Amino acid sequence: MSSPAAHWPQWRGPNGDGISPETNVPIKWSATENVAWKSPIPGEGHSSPVVWGESVFLTTALPETQERQLLRLDARTGKILWQRTVVQAARETMHRENSPASSTPVTDGERVFTSFQDGPRVDLRCFDFAGKQLWALQPLTFEGEHGYSYTPVVYRDLLIFDFRQEGEAALLALDKRTGQERWRVEPSRRRISHITPFLIDDGRRPQLIVSGSDETRSVNPDTGETIWWCRGPSDVSVAGLSYGSGILFVTAGYPDRNRMGLRVDGRGDVSSTHVAWRSRRQVTYVPSPVYHDGHFYSILDEGILCCFDAQTGETVWDHRLEGRVRSSLVLAGGNIYSTNDKGVTTIFRATPKGFEPVAVNDLKEFCYSTPAIANGRLYLRTGKNLYCIGSRDTGASKETSEASTTASR
Repeated sequence: MSSPAAHWPQWRGPNGDGISPETNVPIKWSATENVAWKSPIPGEGHSSPVVWGESVFLTTALPETQERQLLRLDARTGKILWQRTVVQAARETMHRENSPASSTPVTDGERVFTSFQDGPRVDLRCFDFAGKQLWALQPLTFEGEHGYSYTPVVYRDLLIFDFRQEGEAALLALDKRTGQERWRVEPSRRRISHITPFLIDDGRRPQLIVSGSDETRSVNPDTGETIWWCRGPSDVSVAGLSYGSGILFVTAGYPDRNRMGLRVDGRGDVSSTHVAWRSRRQVTYVPSPVYHDGHFYSILDEGILCCFDAQTGETVWDHRLEGRVRSSLVLAGGNIYSTNDKGVTTIFRATPKGFEPVAVNDLKEFCYSTPAIANGRLYLRTGKNLYCIGSRDTGASKETSEASTTASR
């Protein structure tokens, strides 16, 4: 079995919070320097890579053939080992900043799970590491006007999805081995949101937290039973959640921009009892925050970095970066990585003392995806390529820096 540092199994890492346990992550690179390999990725997509040991998984969409595909790459060389067509359908109606492959896959080390739109239906599938399909189902009708982007998480023997939209909506738990439905929870209000379910353990109980449709709700991940719920922060939510110091950081962007800090030790309706703080200032819409040592760090869509006190929500410092941001923050070794839409990654120290820059690295390519960190390397998907940043001999390989894309279908 590989060490935990060899895995980034889902969007935003091992715990879904953007935090890596590694301390030896690269801090300096360019399009040609400190690149272990660069693999051209066919098609288009905003999904992020996930890593398990020596395997990297990524989804993409091929406009010419209308295929949505799952790819497996060799983490040592970047060679595409196989491509599997998951869905073949006409391009959906979507927001200009969305893509037909915006949902990030998730793996448990034996299986890989995908989430796509197939015409009017939600399409969920499971593959083994050889690319063999194990199960497939289409449990809901999709009606979202901005396009599809729903990313699953794995919890024990369950695969969990949260589908929030104006039409048919549900929080689903499926048996990850068979796809059989284990439990279902329907939201009390239906409004489009795209927040990935977030698992935490506050020391007393595991909690699965979902947010959107003007509510934040904690459920027992084994049963779907509600533990607590709170009104807010607003109708439409995109940015992921963050947790630390007993406080859950939630944010929403439409019709009102709000951020909230919630204490997670409540029961029932906690709207009037467990809101630690609330603010309409310095609110992010798309990029997700990270927590470190008593503080939340957030990047606003327009490129303003913010450090907030976790207990009060007050701004400790802020700093403007260049460019717009869609990628979520990640943290490793006390450094936070922020990538803008031009492929420029700014690295700074996670400290409340003020903005302390570490490095600025420019790939000079369009980028909406969130980096993955595994085995001392950083994996970053741009508009055309998947980059592996770091030493070429990390992961026991010194092979080519520009990988072949020859692959089986």
